[in-house]
Amino acid sequence: MIMKTIIIRSCLIGILIFITLQTSAQIGVNTDNSAADPSAGLDVKFNNKGVLLPRLTFEQRNVLLNPAEGLMVYCTNCNPDGTGVVSIFQGGLWKTINLHCEVPDSTTTGIHIPDFTQITWNWNDGPITLGYKWNTTNDWATATDMGSSLTTTETGLNLNTTYTRYVWSYNACGYSLPATLIQTTLGSITINHIAGAVAPVNKTVTYGVVTNIPGVTNLFWITSNLGADHQATAVDDSTEASAGWYWQFNRKQGYKHDGTTRTPNTTWKNSIDEYSDWVAANDPCVIELGNGWRLPANTEWTNVKNGGGWTDWNGPWNSGLKMHAAGYLSFSDGSLGPRGTMGDYWSCTQETSFWSWYLEFMQIGIIIDNSIPKANGFSVRCVR
Repeated sequence: MIMKTIIIRSCLIGILIFITLQTSAQIGVNTDNSAADPSAGLDVKFNNKGVLLPRLTFEQRNVLLNPAEGLMVYCTNCNPDGTGVVSIFQGGLWKTINLHCEVPDSTTTGIHIPDFTQITWNWNDGPITLGYKWNTTNDWATATDMGSSLTTTETGLNLNTTYTRYVWSYNACGYSLPATLIQTTLGSITINHIAGAVAPVNKTVTYGVVTNIPGVTNLFWITSNLGADHQATAVDDSTEASAGWYWQFNRKQGYKHDGTTRTPNTTWKNSIDEYSDWVAANDPCVIELGNGWRLPANTEWTNVKNGGGWTDWNGPWNSGLKMHAAGYLSFSDGSLGPRGTMGDYWSCTQETSFWSWYLEFMQIGIIIDNSIPKANGFSVRCVR
């Protein structure tokens, strides 16, 4: 390779500058007389100087005739605030290269939506952010890229458990410190019952919730009877506060019985002749709890009984459902039956126009049967 070196002496700075011309039309500008790098047409090498592009105003840049693709200048006033940027002509347009690279700030947490075994995590959008990554641990490298999404739903969680998650904001310059998201899954629901067509009295109740009950592991259950002040204290608890309210089959009006008086003390319907399962419009679980709650079907009661190996009242009581002998209201006159010695719970499934399926237990045994009048007032447990 033939090289021609031009030596320029600078009296002002007292150094020699070498310009090396190579036959391959490469140019090297340096102080050590080295050849240009094979990949470069122009190789400028100094350890105390830079390369200065032509400096043009916005107006001067825009009147250049036939700028070549890739032509670069320093535009002295092309930023909105009047400062300069590097401009490159690309695709028939002048484009700016903003050399100030800024990593986004951490996002701020939004309002999360907890459920019993899932949480919908939410965070807020921020400036100069290209996207977000989310993780269950404080580790950017293994985080899931959420793109521009500001939400994700995490399932398979445990009831009444606090979880901590992490979100990073990122752009082309890098990523932020993690934002910490904290939320607790639900373990109960609080219902403000209002006296009327369903609730017999005004009452605010917090119902515990369980899942993974043997036989129906996919359902959520309340852990006390609908309308009860609290969970029963024993299988033979005979108090009204633990018993809750009673319903006739496919009727939405609930009844409270304090041992002497039934509320509401309206005329009792002692016979129901109606060929229908319990419909949603009359289901007190649907009306009072909402959000997918309902009465269980007779097959679900059967699966729970068989899955838990229930043989007497100890089975329901020792299960996560904590079911007890809350008694019943007689179909004949609405009087209170043996509270503290027998428990009767409706399913939503009928057998005939007069009879329906129910779960009944006492100290010596347990049955799921279909030969009971629909006009009886039984306890209700809700599932979702």
